[in-house]
Amino acid sequence: MGLFTRISAVSRNEKRIQFLKFLKNGEAKTQKEARGKVGWKVRQSQKIWQIYREGGLEAVMEKTEKRGFGKLTAVEISGLNRYLTEFGARTLAEIQQYLQAAFGVSYSIGGLSDLCIRLRIKLKTARPNNYQKNEAEVLTYKKTLPA
Repeated sequence: MGLFTRISAVSRNEKRIQFLKFLKNGEAKTQKEARGKVGWKVRQSQKIWQIYREGGLEAVMEKTEKRGFGKLTAVEISGLNRYLTEFGARTLAEIQQYLQAAFGVSYSIGGLSDLCIRLRIKLKTARPNNYQKNEAEVLTYKKTLPA
């Protein structure tokens, strides 16, 4: 655990303890007063109070596990981005096959769609050309354009 992680966990628990202390000692008569003293919004104070009522101080101090960014690590995400820029993928099924082959990670098509939305991955397609387009005429037009 890094220094920043320890510091943020200490300050998180410190605010929680202060909040409960204000309420238990009578320094604050309501949650509104207590949350104002620690600088929280309504939902934060409600959630901590609910956790305290259901599980006591141990539950409030318990560290919740942070979720990652899906099943992929940062290295795997950069590998996916590199693959998409080099080779491209026309369908989600192609991306699904690549992730399974390269990293051994399986995604459903729906889950993969959500992942692509979160990572802002979009299908890049060229604009369609007119079927009547004549290349010779296009070159002639380009040559006659003023610079």
